[in-house]
Amino acid sequence: MRREWQQGYLEIDFAFARFDSAWNLLRQSARVYFANLGFLAPLTLAVFLPAKLALQLISDWLDVSKGGLAAYLTMDLSDLVLSALAVPAAVYGLLEFFRTGKAAPLGRSLRWGCRQFARTLWNKFKVEITITLWGALFLIPGIVKMVRLVFTDAVVAIEADRETAPLDRSQELSRGCGWRIFAVLIPVTLIEFGGTYLALDAVGGTAASRPVIAFVDSLLSVGGQWSTVIVLLMYLGIVPAAQPAEPKPAARKPRRKNS
Repeated sequence: MRREWQQGYLEIDFAFARFDSAWNLLRQSARVYFANLGFLAPLTLAVFLPAKLALQLISDWLDVSKGGLAAYLTMDLSDLVLSALAVPAAVYGLLEFFRTGKAAPLGRSLRWGCRQFARTLWNKFKVEITITLWGALFLIPGIVKMVRLVFTDAVVAIEADRETAPLDRSQELSRGCGWRIFAVLIPVTLIEFGGTYLALDAVGGTAASRPVIAFVDSLLSVGGQWSTVIVLLMYLGIVPAAQPAEPKPAARKPRRKNS
């Protein structure tokens, strides 16, 4: 951990398959997600559940309707803020999994998430505003911006201090593979949207108690980490692994002159 803090970024020192097929990536992401569920679930719940419970208690104290616009906006905003901590922490642990076959400890991962929290949150706001403004003009430009900015969180989490313009870096990485990224994001978005609707409907929607809503919302965030895995796999499939430094040639010994 000390090394990452000193150098200010996470090193990709392992080989990874190229991102050349949306279907292959989705299958691989499912394997990686379930293989690391024992890491992703407690990490996400540790971040989301206490905050979601506190948010529901405050909303109850302020008499905010569970099904009103204010409640939905508050939940979306809390998801944005909390994911700014959970996503870089998850990326840290997953990189350790790819490197060693075992995810990093929760404490170490959360410390990296805390280090990147403010910068991740600021760039998340910029991404949301950019997509919203472009989407307000026409639907297609908004989708294009969503595709081009998909790597922003991964760039902040991995390249960290080494990259000063994460949004520009994301657009650079997505250049030339936009259709493949789009083919990955569409089914994921539909599955997550459908899963959210079914989960809330199963517990009775707004008729459920506030603690139940907070718990279900937090569980849905665990499922949302699948998107983190997908984006990370796409990123690793585009960015080449760090090449080891070439050894320097040994210095030649001076020849002795014959007397």
